[in-house]
Amino acid sequence: MISFNHNSSPSLVCSGNRIAHNVADNCRLRPSGLLLLIVLLLSSQSAFAQVHFASVLKDVEENNPLLLAARKKSEASQLQAHVGALLPDPTVSAAFFKGDPTSIGNRWDLSVSQSFEMPSVLVRRARLRDLTEKAATLSYLELRQATLLEAQLCCADIIYYNAVSEINERRNKAAIRIAQIYQKRYEQGDCTLIEYNTSQINLAQTQSITSEVNMQRDHYYRHLGILTGIENYQFFVDTFPDINVFSFFEQWYEPLEMNDPELQQLNNQVLSTRQQLDLSRSLWLPSVSLGYASENLANEAFRGIKVGVSIPIWSQQRSVKAANLAYQAARDEFESERIRRFTELRCMFHRQEGLWRNVNNLRRSLLQNIGLHETDPAPQKFRGTTSVDGTSQIPQIVLLDKALEAGEISLEQYLVQVDYYYSVELRIISIAYELEQLHLQLAAIEL
Repeated sequence: MISFNHNSSPSLVCSGNRIAHNVADNCRLRPSGLLLLIVLLLSSQSAFAQVHFASVLKDVEENNPLLLAARKKSEASQLQAHVGALLPDPTVSAAFFKGDPTSIGNRWDLSVSQSFEMPSVLVRRARLRDLTEKAATLSYLELRQATLLEAQLCCADIIYYNAVSEINERRNKAAIRIAQIYQKRYEQGDCTLIEYNTSQINLAQTQSITSEVNMQRDHYYRHLGILTGIENYQFFVDTFPDINVFSFFEQWYEPLEMNDPELQQLNNQVLSTRQQLDLSRSLWLPSVSLGYASENLANEAFRGIKVGVSIPIWSQQRSVKAANLAYQAARDEFESERIRRFTELRCMFHRQEGLWRNVNNLRRSLLQNIGLHETDPAPQKFRGTTSVDGTSQIPQIVLLDKALEAGEISLEQYLVQVDYYYSVELRIISIAYELEQLHLQLAAIEL
């Protein structure tokens, strides 16, 4: 269902747990006819929570093999970031020299030393280590967001094909009934061969479409099973949830901009390259080593402190220039991606509003044309309207069935009119499907 609210606060009502849902996902909702489907899809009274598929997202997070592996990889990367975080390893050396001639005795040398970097180097290394650890976490969150969104879009695909399948089931039953009627008429000589062939071709075409839709639905069921890590995953829903559409994009997006893991990762990369630049400059400072040394001869010994200085004359050549270029590139990449994301989401946001207006105009036109009004209890009225074969149908199709039975219209006229109403029904489902996809992609920023 879709509702449009200009007076509400400019947000997509995405506060709280992003995967909270006030009803169980695995419930079967079977619409009866076009108007019931429209009301379930488009009514302003919500039958679902703003964000749905809670149980599916929970199963994905708990069982998806890719996410489980990525979680372990992230933990390993965070631990790896601490490798080498302490002082360099101390150096211990020992030497033995045999005297020649033996009368002068032997000589033993022992040396222990520890090198130290300047405090500024240690501070920048610590900051860079923290940013590296954060990058590992953001990489996992980025993959998690993409995987959850993929699962949500897969659920939307299944809902779409379930709804289309319900329409095709009604069309298929009607096509079978008409084919049987014209077969009897042809055998009795009450219709032409052309009419008989038309009824059989209509049945074959309807069955082909039904088979194709079922194959597509089975494909998405299998894909959802892969994402959840559960074979033969059960998900039986054929109506889309409520969507609140707002017209103030900037006020909605600005507080959420840096919730996007992709932008957070790029921003973290900017900070990391900045710290690397500062570290490259600090590494031009000399490092100091301090240690103990002893020399033992036959009749005498020397013991004392050893101090050394390492001057980075060769190892840091052009390192500052390279780090500066890397920092500038990361900063430009972040700004470019931030603008791209802003523009992309704004286009989707406004397209969502346009689709909402489109589907509501179509809904109002349809209600007027079938003799109902916005205030009519449409589902209750429509549920009682049945066709000659006992299935729920659009009132006009019921009238067309009766007119065909009475011979008031030709088979060709009947098929053209029926196809028109089914096309409108499928069009509304398609728009609602695209609206749901846009909403999921916009709301993914808060997953």
